Amino acid sequence: MGSENYLLILGANMQKENSIFSKEEDTLKTAESLLKGEAVGKETLLKEYKGLLKNYKKLLRQTKTVTRVSDNQQRKLNRILERLGRYVSFQLFKKITHEKGNVEIKPQRKKLTVFFSDLKDFTYTSSHMEGEALSEFLNFYLEIMTQIVIKWGGTLDKYMGDAIMVFFGDPEFTSDEDHALRCVSMAIEMREKMKDLQKKLYDLGYQEPLHCRMGIATGYCTVGNFGSSERMDYTIVGTPVNLASRLETAAEKDEIFISHETWGYVKDKVICDPPKELHLKGFHQKILAHKVVRLKKEGEDNVLLIDDEEKGVNLKIDFSKIPKEEIESIIRRLEVELK
Repeated sequence: MGSENYLLILGANMQKENSIFSKEEDTLKTAESLLKGEAVGKETLLKEYKGLLKNYKKLLRQTKTVTRVSDNQQRKLNRILERLGRYVSFQLFKKITHEKGNVEIKPQRKKLTVFFSDLKDFTYTSSHMEGEALSEFLNFYLEIMTQIVIKWGGTLDKYMGDAIMVFFGDPEFTSDEDHALRCVSMAIEMREKMKDLQKKLYDLGYQEPLHCRMGIATGYCTVGNFGSSERMDYTIVGTPVNLASRLETAAEKDEIFISHETWGYVKDKVICDPPKELHLKGFHQKILAHKVVRLKKEGEDNVLLIDDEEKGVNLKIDFSKIPKEEIESIIRRLEVELK
């Protein structure tokens, strides 16, 4: 339909809307003119009253019709918004639907905490599954992980097969420390939920164990709309994005690697293994990474925990119970034993 025809139809509809109540308006004008007169006969008043009553009944019917149409349109709009909400993050959806006026999300620089995860060796696993079973499992997996993302307030950027990308710090900002801690807490809960996924995979006929791996990095990113006039994508770009992705790739089964900057924000709340230097693709210098063990419990603020069953290491030092003058001697004893 051409724009000229559309405007003609629109104009006709507007004229129609203006003429819906023309009879009622004429009746009101007649009543007003009669009231201004000095004498009004009984028969005239009765006639006008009947006319008003008739038009009021008509107006009531029309109002009910308009209300029904409006309710139907609102239900349709709600269904459309519900479907749209499945394709964008909750935070972005809320921003678009609740803010007044035009919502323009211009690219801007922000410090974010970025998260990547995938299922280790899932390419091999999926090659041994039927298409229907694979789709059922992936949807089950992504549903569980997405609920955890929402619980911790992360912005779900995208799914890439079995991989998930999330970031904290936009559109809703609290603090850098809070973003990092919520992101790490989310990752730990995801790792725990893998036990439920193992059972689901077994029920689908696949008996091999399935493991996740995750990477987290904090730093300045550019966040906003990227794309063309036909299709825009709300996402982030920057070094922390690449770093989080590379840390995830470097992680072994069920490991969570966090960057040194992320560790700086969560070190008082999270127990990590001693840092290690990693050679990561795309980075010329070695990257200092920390492997997350778990969240600290109450009273563990000054606890060093190293727990690596594969390497036979299980060490726990509670510095809050050791006098300061004895710490150096304990370190020397450890150095002697390690040699």
